[in-house]
Amino acid sequence: MNVADTLGDLTGQLAQLYAQRGPTVANDLDVDAALHGRSAVISLTRELLFWGTRLREGTRPTLVNQETKPANGLAWHLARHPIPEANRSPMDVAALATPGSAAERWERTATQATLAQMQWDASPSARPIGPAVKTVLADATALALSVSHLDQRLATTAAASGRPDVAKALTSEAVHGLRTSAEATLRHLAREDLPVWRAEVSLRRPRLDVMPMRSPTDVPRGLARLMSLLDAGTNVDPRHLYLVLRGQERIASALHQDCAALWRKTADPNVFDAGRRLTELRLSLQRTNSALRKDVGTIEPADPRPLLQLNECLRALGFSIPEGGRGTQQRVDLAIDQTTTLLYSVEAVGSCVRSQVDGRRWLAAHWNQDETQQSWHKVDRLDHERVYPLVALGETALDLLTRPAVLAAMSAPQPAMAQTATRSHALA
Repeated sequence: MNVADTLGDLTGQLAQLYAQRGPTVANDLDVDAALHGRSAVISLTRELLFWGTRLREGTRPTLVNQETKPANGLAWHLARHPIPEANRSPMDVAALATPGSAAERWERTATQATLAQMQWDASPSARPIGPAVKTVLADATALALSVSHLDQRLATTAAASGRPDVAKALTSEAVHGLRTSAEATLRHLAREDLPVWRAEVSLRRPRLDVMPMRSPTDVPRGLARLMSLLDAGTNVDPRHLYLVLRGQERIASALHQDCAALWRKTADPNVFDAGRRLTELRLSLQRTNSALRKDVGTIEPADPRPLLQLNECLRALGFSIPEGGRGTQQRVDLAIDQTTTLLYSVEAVGSCVRSQVDGRRWLAAHWNQDETQQSWHKVDRLDHERVYPLVALGETALDLLTRPAVLAAMSAPQPAMAQTATRSHALA
């Protein structure tokens, strides 16, 4: 993996955010996401500039250096550039951001910048030397200039979104010198022909083994591992994913029955709300299953781990709960935890499908008008009839995760969520 390529991708993402027709930030959630993104970009840029200029933190450049080494001044300005803190954590923003929104794009930028910094830190021996150091400084300067251009829009939206602290920080005197210094640095570096640089590094990917399950209390960890496997970007056979969806439907049905029993026993509003979400999730899974039933395939060897992990979770639901977890409150907490992680694992199905489509790994059959001949073609659109229901399923799960609790129906003697489904859910 080449750090220079990653920096190029990051610069392109910032340029797209600046050039897009709609607002780069539209609401308070977008403000937090943008603060995450700019903070990660500034951290990366500072490290590159201080490495390339060999400056120490706190060293103020002289007037002579401003003319002959403008990158020193840029590093000094960037070290003092304000970095307002976000109200929400990156995990909270990622959970609330809708696919394709400005918040999601900013969080993706933050992830890319963090990955580039990890690559840079992991490859000290592969860093460029000689004239190529100036190329690194030029790339870092482009990032700094992108931040300065986007800060003005961010300040305007922050003020309109009720975040005067952010707007004040991004319009203070500390921000004025960054753009001027970045432009001067680019003009100075553009006088020379800068060589191409590379910093190759092979990042170790964690091995996500299938986690064995021994009791229902292990199910939340198993579903979290399933979510990680689906998000890992590995090739998943659509027929395997069909079985995963069937298994998630069975888990939702089993957890729904547990919530119904606990609701009759405790009248806990959290249990009622979990059962309501499970009911809607189960119906969504039933409607979506047929999308991958037949005439789909993959062109690469499939990773069986998601299906194996799902089977482990199903097997664990048949075990008895350990003695230490048989109290009523412990069972309530377990049911809510199981429901939440199940929703996260279903939401990961949408991201898995996007990864397969972006990599053009899936095939779908196409029949002629007489249905006598069949041809296969790569699925490269998210609005494909076999793909869109799965993307919508992930959005439904995300909506259920973020939807506020509904407690108005608590007085009913027999809540709707306590009704058991009549359809059997046998894993094919």
